[in-house]
Order: sequence, then structure tokens, then C-alpha cells
Amino acid sequence: MNVPWVPLAWLNLTHDRVRFALFASGIAFAVVLMSVQLGIMNAMLDSNTIVFQKLNADLVVVNPARPSILFRHTFQRSRLDQTIGVPGVVSAHAIYLEHELGRLRNTDPNPQTRGRTRRLRVIGVDPAAHAIDLPHLDPGSWEKLQTPNTALFDRKARPSLNPRSPGESVYGKLEPGMKTELSGHEMTLVGGFELGFDFGCDGTIVLSDRTFTTILREPYTLGDPMADIDYGVLRLQPGSDPNELKKQVQQVIGREGDVMVMTKAEAIDRERNFWWASTPIGFAFGAGVILGFVVGMVICYQILSSDVADHFAQYATLRAIGYPNRYLSSIVLQESVILALAGYLPGLLVAWGAYAYLTKISAMPLTLTLGRAALVLGLTLVMCVASGFLALNKVKKVDPADVF
Repeated sequence: MNVPWVPLAWLNLTHDRVRFALFASGIAFAVVLMSVQLGIMNAMLDSNTIVFQKLNADLVVVNPARPSILFRHTFQRSRLDQTIGVPGVVSAHAIYLEHELGRLRNTDPNPQTRGRTRRLRVIGVDPAAHAIDLPHLDPGSWEKLQTPNTALFDRKARPSLNPRSPGESVYGKLEPGMKTELSGHEMTLVGGFELGFDFGCDGTIVLSDRTFTTILREPYTLGDPMADIDYGVLRLQPGSDPNELKKQVQQVIGREGDVMVMTKAEAIDRERNFWWASTPIGFAFGAGVILGFVVGMVICYQILSSDVADHFAQYATLRAIGYPNRYLSSIVLQESVILALAGYLPGLLVAWGAYAYLTKISAMPLTLTLGRAALVLGLTLVMCVASGFLALNKVKKVDPADVF
């Protein structure tokens, strides 16, 4: 039979506006749960890949035995030097990293204002190479870093539990010109940047490669302290294909299997996958997203089931006058989509506010990107439609004989 289209699903849900608002708030609650869990998880993953994101590189060279930036697996600098002979490679620069020996101590003579000694990430680079882009770096800082025993400090280092002033780090109030001590050596801070903390460190200090190797490699190394490096960054000629040059560079320097060449995107993904698969981050927050999904399904199923029960006589009437099961089922599925959209929009707004608040109090980079918002929308639609299919059994059991 020809069935005229009537927005019956919309009318069923919205005839009582207060009740519809309560229905939407239940779905919004699930949206907030999923969004916040995804936000925290991605903030942790983003913070642990921030160094790779800021590398001024087209290709990255690393020891394949090094699963993450936190581990100490180096390779010979001579391998990096060989890449200069590959056509298309413009420059090659070394990155030195230290996560265990870097101890920053505030030397303020007043114990009341002196911060605690804390372990932090130390990066050593050639100041003239600009191998890493440091966000919001003070002007002229790279030039000042050429002076021995100088350092750039991270203004977004992990905040103290009881900061004495806004923006104060666990190391005390850091500022350009401050004299401090790094791993037993006097250091002068000559500039600040904003990078942030992660699971592996409370903050970052950047030194010149010469100062880095003098302080953190020479006392513990036999031979040339600059011979072993942590990462190599390669810049290519404009217009070059990074994937093609990656293969060429790998053939030149990777024959012995002691180095691996990746694109910058591959290096970020590799680090991200390590934290996702080899640490509790993926399991803990993935389980949180699943929990929000299940909670939303239960809420949506209860809403749709109660709606079918409340309109049982109307469904029975439609059945009695000849409307098929598929039409009645379509009403329930339409309601599930309407609920998903009605709950998604306010839920996303609340989640956006929660992101801003959590970023402010924790300094974690919670960012609601378009892709993540689309993922939550997809999860919300699947959640509600799946609940709709579960609720179809109640519609299929409608019998006009029970009413008339």
C-alpha cells in the first residue's frame, strides 16, 4: 500500500517538550562520557609525540631497536653523515636526548622559594640548524644558546601541586637570565618556549649539542661523546617525494640493520602506537569509551522501549489499518537517529567546556578536533541505532487484538 509520509517519529518524541529534553540529556550524558575519555586519551598520546611533531624534518633516522623516545638506543653519527651523499637530501642534523641524567636544581639561596630538584627531558641540538621548532620561543634564543652552559626552558613544564604564583613550575620560578644547576653544572637560562609535559618527563630543557655532550655524555663515554646520537633529522629538497627518498636513504645507510629511516608522519605514528599498545593508556581510556557507549545504549534502549509502551495503542491502530511491520520499525529507528542528534549537539558543547577546564587545571593539551568530533558523532549514531534495533522486538509484538 502507498504510505503517506508523516513525521511520526518526530511528533512522538516532541509532543512533550520537557520529556524530550530529558531524553536528549540522557544521550548527551553518554556523549560527554565518550568525548572526555577520548579527549584525555588523545591528550596523553599527543603529549607523548610532541617532540616528533615539532621536529623540523622530512625524514627521521632512528635505531630500530628503540621502541620509544624514552629508551636509550643510539646509533653512530657517521651513519647520519652518509645521508648527505644521497641526491635530494639537503641537510642532516643530530638530536641528542636524555631522560635519566637530566636533573634541574633551583639554586635560589632562600629555601622557602627554592623549588625541588626534578628529573626532566634534556634535548641537545645544533642551535644553527633549527632542527626543532619550539613553540613561542623568545626572540634571539637560538643565538644566545651558542654560548656554553646556557639553556632554553619550558614554560609549560608540569605545574607544582601548590604553586606559589601562576605559571610557576615544580623547579621554581624559571625566567630568562636565571642561574640554575643542571646535573651538577651551572647553567644560565637564556630563553623560554612552550612544549609541555608527558608520561616520561615533567618538562624539557634544550641545550646546544656541545653543552649537552659536555655535561651528559663526556663523563660517561669513552671516546668521542658526540659519536652516538639518538635521532637524525633530514631535510629534503622542496618538491621531493619523502617516501621515495626514504627508500633511497635506507638502501645507503640501512644495510647493516642498525638504523631505520621513517617519514616524520611515520615517526609520530610509531611513537603513538607504542603508547597506545604497550602502555595502559589504550586499555584504560579505550575501556572508558566503551563504558560510555554501553551506558548510552542502555539509556537509549530504555527511552525507546518506554516510548513504544506509551504509544502501544497508536502502534496497534496503525497495524490494524494495514501499516506493515517495516513502517512501524522505521518509526523506532527514526526516533533513535533523532535522539542521537538531539543528544550529540548539547553533549559536544558540554564536552568542549570540559576540555577547556581540564586543559586549564592539568595543562594537558585536550583538543576537540573535527575528526574527533566526527568520531563521537559516529559512535553516538551507532549507539542509538543499535538500541533502536533492540527495541524493535517490542514493536513487532504489537497485536491489535490486545487493544481492541
